[in-house]
Amino acid sequence: MRNNLEILRMSQAAVWLLTALASWRYPQAESLALIERTGLNGTTAIFALYAGIAIDVMMGLLTLLNLRAFQKWLWLAQGMVIISYSIIIATFLPDYALHPFGVLIKNLPMLAMLWVLWREADLVKGIENV
Repeated sequence: MRNNLEILRMSQAAVWLLTALASWRYPQAESLALIERTGLNGTTAIFALYAGIAIDVMMGLLTLLNLRAFQKWLWLAQGMVIISYSIIIATFLPDYALHPFGVLIKNLPMLAMLWVLWREADLVKGIENV
């Protein structure tokens, strides 16, 4: 079970960090155009873009650090971020909700992995900085 949890944890870290990298490398004008569809404009939209990237980096790094005392809180926070992103996208960019590439639907297995990690955090008591 421990190896399976480690695979889930590393997968979570990879998704957060690669998403941050993709967001940072994606053409800023196109990212801002998407953000503007949520009603944010100008400096606020730029702040939202970089805040999202920072959140993704933070989630990825905290997942890699694997701080035993905060695991359950981290999994909960990640779930809340994913749910928040999903609600914003489904509300303001509804064409992405049923996108053929599963832009939002892919969040379901992410949430399932977080649920498993959250449930097992008490049993395993954390995997020390592997």
